[in-house]
Amino acid sequence: MLPQFPEFKDVDLSSQEVFNRFLSETPLEASEYNFTNIFAFRKAYSFKVSLLYDNLIILRNSEPVSVFCPIGNSRIPEVFEQLFSYLRTRTKNLYLERVPESFVKKYLKSTKHLIIQEERDHFDYVYLVKELAQLRGNKFHDKKNKINKFKSICQYQYQTLTPDLIEECIEFEDDWCEKRDCGKYPGLEREQCAILEMLNNFSALNIIGGIIRVDNRIVALTLGEKFLKDTMVIHIEKANADISGLYQVINQEFLKHETGGCIYVNREQDLGVDGLRQSKMSYNPLRFVKKYKIKCREEATP
Repeated sequence: MLPQFPEFKDVDLSSQEVFNRFLSETPLEASEYNFTNIFAFRKAYSFKVSLLYDNLIILRNSEPVSVFCPIGNSRIPEVFEQLFSYLRTRTKNLYLERVPESFVKKYLKSTKHLIIQEERDHFDYVYLVKELAQLRGNKFHDKKNKINKFKSICQYQYQTLTPDLIEECIEFEDDWCEKRDCGKYPGLEREQCAILEMLNNFSALNIIGGIIRVDNRIVALTLGEKFLKDTMVIHIEKANADISGLYQVINQEFLKHETGGCIYVNREQDLGVDGLRQSKMSYNPLRFVKKYKIKCREEATP
């Protein structure tokens, strides 16, 4: 059981069932609203959860303190009022973040006392699984060339991730981070923590994974899961950057083998990182899942 707002509890595996119940009853299309993501990043952002008028509330308890979009359909205007009242006791910069477009359109059309700001760095990239698995046509010419060059040089093996491979995957992740000195970069350090949470709790979560081997060593890893009824979300994609074409191969092979009838793939956000944005755009997204920051008008910066 979760506590009633304004009391909160830490996110742990015992939260998974209630999380998934709320998300199945009130699906939100943004990748943040997925138990695996909240669980994996719970230490990095000190995520906590609560119930308010039968809505699931996610608190980011690290600076800057904020609240995610409420998950549920119950008494939303009152929920917003209570959330902003709570935030006034915690921080000077009051806002709800990662609020998906569907929620804004449904509940916030005529709300004059709120300012709604796009969070472009957090837009999710959505693609057709079929397009990325086949890479046909001129718009994927560069990707196909890189894959063909990789296959001409490397003998490789794709494997579906199973629990007996977890220890080897952790070694791969540790090696990847050691080469890039992840400890010096907060974003990479948070990501490493999240990956280890996913791997160490692989059997308890709804994760699907895949690896690529070259010379019998893991050189690429991806982790994802079915999200919504028709979408696969990719949580993590890591590859040895010294091997050209490997990122393109792990992306294609995973979608060929693991999508289980999904029509779309959500490859999450670029966080405003130029290299990530260029990479995600180069795969020709079908659409974006737009997200917004919601502020009180009197609190908002002009």
